[in-house]
Amino acid sequence: MTKSILHYFIVILIVALLSSCFISATLISNGLLSTTKQEMLYSLKLIDYAMDYHKPLEEQIEKMNPLAYSDQTRISIIDIKGNVIADTVSESISENHLERQEVQEAIRDQIGYAQRRSEITDENMLYAAIYSQGYIIRLSIPYNGLIDYIPLLIPALSISVIVSFGIAYILSRKLAYTISKPIIEISESLDCMTSDFRFDLKQYDYQEFNIIVDTIRNLSHRLRKSMREVKLERIKMDEILKQMNEGFVLLDENYKILSINAKAISILGNMKPYDQFMDYLYYPDIINALENNVPKQAIQMKINHNIYACYISRIDLGTTLLFVDITVAKKAEKMRSEFFSNVSHELKTPMTSIRGYSDLLAQGLVQDENQKQNMLKKIQDEVTSMSTLIDDILMLSRIENMDVEVEMSPIKMKSLVEDVLESYEIEIAKHCIHIHKDFSDMVYIGNHQQIYTLLNNIIGNAIKYNKDNGDVYIDIEPVEEAMKITIRDTGIGIPIADQARVFERFYRVDKGRSKQRGGTGLGLAIVKHIVSHYKGTIYLTSELEKGTVIEMILPQQTLKEV
Repeated sequence: MTKSILHYFIVILIVALLSSCFISATLISNGLLSTTKQEMLYSLKLIDYAMDYHKPLEEQIEKMNPLAYSDQTRISIIDIKGNVIADTVSESISENHLERQEVQEAIRDQIGYAQRRSEITDENMLYAAIYSQGYIIRLSIPYNGLIDYIPLLIPALSISVIVSFGIAYILSRKLAYTISKPIIEISESLDCMTSDFRFDLKQYDYQEFNIIVDTIRNLSHRLRKSMREVKLERIKMDEILKQMNEGFVLLDENYKILSINAKAISILGNMKPYDQFMDYLYYPDIINALENNVPKQAIQMKINHNIYACYISRIDLGTTLLFVDITVAKKAEKMRSEFFSNVSHELKTPMTSIRGYSDLLAQGLVQDENQKQNMLKKIQDEVTSMSTLIDDILMLSRIENMDVEVEMSPIKMKSLVEDVLESYEIEIAKHCIHIHKDFSDMVYIGNHQQIYTLLNNIIGNAIKYNKDNGDVYIDIEPVEEAMKITIRDTGIGIPIADQARVFERFYRVDKGRSKQRGGTGLGLAIVKHIVSHYKGTIYLTSELEKGTVIEMILPQQTLKEV
């Protein structure tokens, strides 16, 4: 920096010296010109004083010329009409001089001056003229201005320039060092700055440097404050990204990873910040979406058996990708679609039967009273089946949505089991089913309708899908702060391939037998939702032709205080 300042001062010094020389030369030249004019005027007045205009003028000026301003002078006598009467250089001059500048000024102002190149002597000449007694007396000398004095001025100017330059160089060097020293010290202090923008700076004699020091200190304080705020915001952002259930990736303009959370890593694979996103990406759908350069777009893709919605947005900083797991939503959508399809199918069959029988009866095509009664009975059976199906659907919907606040009350389980078995007396007697109840009465806090539905569906299945002369074992016992229900039968059993799906809606292992026994296909689905509603567990084990065991554990509920 010192060299730069010194160089700058030297340039300024050279420019100043050159300017000074030019101005001095101009002033000297003007001074010399003014002095020469005064001396020439003085010489003209002497000539005019000595002249006798009644005698030959040529001889007079020849005698006076050596005594005039210098030995190189030229004297001319011009009349009022511009004719040269006498001249010390040429004896006969025919050219009229009335239009010459010095002649015009002399006639007008008594005194005139001009500077030009002479056509006779071919030199730069200085002319001075005065008007006296009807004549213009003109004196001219060779004149080149300052050029004539350069040989005399060069030594003095050279010494002056050298001395001035030397003194100015020494002072400039000292001044440059004085100016640059505080800046160098400030720069060195900033180079030794700590990671939290702390450094040592002292006060200086110059107030301007102290202003810089104070400004740097204030800037350092603001930087530390900003860094703390940025660090805090970064911690908050990292914590938010860490807790997100969605995968998040932030890319710069060149698709380099700026930020990625743990969920995104688990979805896309092992990636880390500053990796090139495209180099680690194996999914063409995302690559094509990024290359499309659309401001906002969403794609769906399957990754590791899960379905994700990837939302891609362009921002000023780069690109964001948000991965949302929609597997459950897709499954729920599929289940809803299958549910409505199954409901439509289940309702269509009895509706077709009812319509067919009612059309026959309405048109009077059936005359036999026994046939009419059979048709009416079948219509009633179908209506009952539809009513049961609708009731099951409504109950399943209420349990799933929990849109109705259920009332909890003490339930005597032994009495509840008796009520369920009573509703199946005809079925039990018809197939000679043997019921085994080996449990003491216990009280469970729950909703009477829900627990009744649960037992009704499980015990009903054990009876419906049993063999003739089969057995059903019912056991209810308290387990810590819960109730354990075990229903075992000796029926037809469930194939291993179907056991995982029996709790799905409308799923039937044997559709023909289920239809024959009047099942809706919703019984076990309702049971599963009731158990889930009570935060319980249900286990099923079965073997073909040997029977099925269903075990449920329901935590004890509490009564709300009124």
